[in-house]
Amino acid sequence: MIIIVLILVFIVDAYLFISPDQSKNMIDLINNYILNVFGFIYAWIVLLSLLLCIYIGVSRFGPIRLGEDKKEYSEFSWAAMMFCSSMAAGFIYWGSIEWVFHYMNPPYGIMPLSTEATEFAATLPLFYWGLSAWGVYLIPAVAFAFLRYNLKNERFDVASACKPLLGKYADGVGGKMIDIFFLFGILGGIGTALGIGSPLVSASLHQLFGFNDTPMLRFLVIIVVTVIFTVSAYNGVKKGIRILSNINIVLMLLLIIYVFLVGNKGFIVNMQTTSMGILIDNFFKMSTYMDPVNNSGDPQSWLVFYWAWWLSYSIFMGLFIAKISRGRTIRQVIFGGLFYGFLGSFSMFSVLGNYSMDLQLRGVIDIVKGVTENGGPATVIDMFSKMPLGGIVVFVILITSILSMATSFDSAAYTMAMVSSKQIPLNGRPSRKLTIFWAVALAAIPMALMIFNGSLVQVQALTVILALPTCVIYVIIVISCLKMLSQWSVINAPSQTTEK
Repeated sequence: MIIIVLILVFIVDAYLFISPDQSKNMIDLINNYILNVFGFIYAWIVLLSLLLCIYIGVSRFGPIRLGEDKKEYSEFSWAAMMFCSSMAAGFIYWGSIEWVFHYMNPPYGIMPLSTEATEFAATLPLFYWGLSAWGVYLIPAVAFAFLRYNLKNERFDVASACKPLLGKYADGVGGKMIDIFFLFGILGGIGTALGIGSPLVSASLHQLFGFNDTPMLRFLVIIVVTVIFTVSAYNGVKKGIRILSNINIVLMLLLIIYVFLVGNKGFIVNMQTTSMGILIDNFFKMSTYMDPVNNSGDPQSWLVFYWAWWLSYSIFMGLFIAKISRGRTIRQVIFGGLFYGFLGSFSMFSVLGNYSMDLQLRGVIDIVKGVTENGGPATVIDMFSKMPLGGIVVFVILITSILSMATSFDSAAYTMAMVSSKQIPLNGRPSRKLTIFWAVALAAIPMALMIFNGSLVQVQALTVILALPTCVIYVIIVISCLKMLSQWSVINAPSQTTEK
């Protein structure tokens, strides 16, 4: 299985090297086709997943305890690892300026640069990065954790979670193919995290030390991040990933608190409140809007891309959340994940985004002009550098950006090592050598694109492409999860149904 994935990575890298222009055109062509033809599938899967996730949490399955032990990690560490392993790499960047794009080109026929556009611009990021994404992650998490800790499955792989539905077809070649699709599919989602994180790190280095923001600098950033997450993944969850995540979340909290205290607190709080009202009022419209009449392309550029990104992460995040959720009930995993996930997204976007929006509206800094003329990363760093103690703020952003990429990568490498292991004892961990192997393999495609194309845009397009086969596996896992839970009687395991 490892050899096959390695061959696939080599083929992709070789194609990028031999025919960079042709590979770019091919990726863009496939990406655009999927966005326009299959976009509605992503929309329905994500919406139904959130509704099903909530149902499982409130149903008779909710009190089932995942394993017979007490919680393995504290609430703070559990939330920190879950949050930092998923979306953290994009929060500072998109949290600060995503509203700009919706403000200039709003959906739903709203007039650009209008008051309504401003309010929706503050709301849409909360929707894209909010409950829907976490609903996608948490159903696989329940499936993998239940299979591992309640049914005592010795393997921690994707094929095993598909077996309740596929039966014998999940064994042998069929199971290997499922795991291969999963392992290869992770590359797209993780590559997108790099595509967002590395330019922000480069811009921070330019602001602090005067380094020119070049493809080579971004390549060096990837190398540094690779070293950090390899060491972290090598040390495992408790001594590596947990420590990095705790440090990262503390720095993020300090950043949010400082920006809130320095910023226009009245505007930030009032826009937060307004955004929540708009989100609640328009949630289902936002979830299903495909714009078939005007064909503006907005849903494809934003909703479908984000949903594809979260789906490409879904199985990996499900495995990782399952790994750290031993001892919790299904209800605690689901509603804890939804609460902490949305709280993190809400805090980052409401504070950072509304801070920069206030600067724009009061004419202090022209954020819109900065984004259109100088690019997002440079604008974000320039904005924070002009705050009181701006140099320290930019340094904190530099560290958190590096740690965010590292925590996403080390949890992915650790998870890939789990999946490709023949079996792992209940209290065991995957081979360190295997973990290092996947850590290096994860960086291969992004590095190739940096060297040969000078950009990570194609990796982001790969996210949408690789999410399509992931959707098939995801649906199988969801159905298998329901089947497993339906066959499990709470009465037959009273010791595992006490919620504390």
